[in-house]
Amino acid sequence: MPADYIKQFTTLNRAPGSVWTESTKRRAPHKPLLLLAVIDLIQRGVITAPFIDATGDLVELNELFGLYWRRIMPLGQTSSIAFPFSHLDREPFWHLVPLPGKQLTPAVINNTNTVTYLRKHLIGAALDDELFLLMKSEAGAEALRESLFQSCFSDMAQLLLREQSIINREASAYSRILEEQSHLPLVKEIIEAQSYRPAARAQAFRRMVVKAYDHRCALCGVRIITPEQHTAVDAAHIVPWSKTQNDDVRNGLALCKLCHWAFDKGMMCVSSDYNVLTSRQIVADPNVPGFLVTLNGRGMIPPQDHDLWPAQEYLSEHRREWRL
Repeated sequence: MPADYIKQFTTLNRAPGSVWTESTKRRAPHKPLLLLAVIDLIQRGVITAPFIDATGDLVELNELFGLYWRRIMPLGQTSSIAFPFSHLDREPFWHLVPLPGKQLTPAVINNTNTVTYLRKHLIGAALDDELFLLMKSEAGAEALRESLFQSCFSDMAQLLLREQSIINREASAYSRILEEQSHLPLVKEIIEAQSYRPAARAQAFRRMVVKAYDHRCALCGVRIITPEQHTAVDAAHIVPWSKTQNDDVRNGLALCKLCHWAFDKGMMCVSSDYNVLTSRQIVADPNVPGFLVTLNGRGMIPPQDHDLWPAQEYLSEHRREWRL
C-alpha cells in the first residue's frame, strides 16, 4: 500500500505551461507544495484526522504552503492554496466534501481560485485513511516527501525545499519547547534555542505568539485575516532576542505592523497594570500619529490564557529602555 501512494505522488497531474521553469520541471508546483504543507501539519499534530477542514482556520496551512512556494518561485509570483486544494480532487487519494446542498461540478472546481470561493462550496477534503496513517508515521512522511521532491522539482529546487522541510520540522520541535516553557517559572533564556536555525526559531516564536493572541494586535485590537488566510499581526519580542536569546511567549506580543514599529521605536509601551502608554514624542511636531494617541491609557488585549500574558519584568525592561 505505501508503494501505491508513492507512485500516485510521483505521477501527480500537473498542468504544463511556459510560465513554469525548469525548477518545477516546467509544470505547476501547487499540488506538491500543498501536500508538503499537509504532511508537515499532520506530523505536528495540527491535522489529527484524515480530513482537512476548509471551513475552519487554514492560516497555518497557508503559511507553510507560502514558505515552500517562496523558496523556489520568482519574487512577486503568488498563488492561493484554494487552487491546489480543489484541483487535488483529480488525484485518487484526495476527496472534496461539498457543503450540504452544494454540487461539485467541474466548473465549480475549475473556478476555485480563492479561499472565499472554496468555502462557499466545500466543507473540506478527505484523505484516504491509509495515506493519513502513512503521513503520520515519520518514515512514511519522509518517503512521501522524497517522492514529491524527486518527481516534481529540479536538483537545486530539491535542495531548497528539503532545507525548508527541515526548518519546518525544527520549528515544530521548538514550538513544543516554548509551549512547555510557558507553564514553567520565568527564565532568562531558553538554552535550546542555540541549536535551532534562526528561521526555525523565528517561525516557532511567531506561531506561538500569534496563536496565543488569536491574531489580534495587543495594543490597538485590530484582527484581520485576509480571504487568502494572511494575518495582519507580527510576533514582536518585548525585550529583543539579540539581548536575551529569550523566545519565551511571555516575552512576546502580537502586534500589527504600525504598532510593532511604534513599540520597537519606544513610541508605545505597556504599563505595569497592562495599559497602553504612548510617548510624548509621538505627538511632537511635525508628527501626525492619528488614532495611536487615542490608545493611551487603554487596556492592552492579552491572551485568554493568563499564563501567557507578557511578564512584568520584560515590560518594565522595555519601559526602562525607552524611559517611559
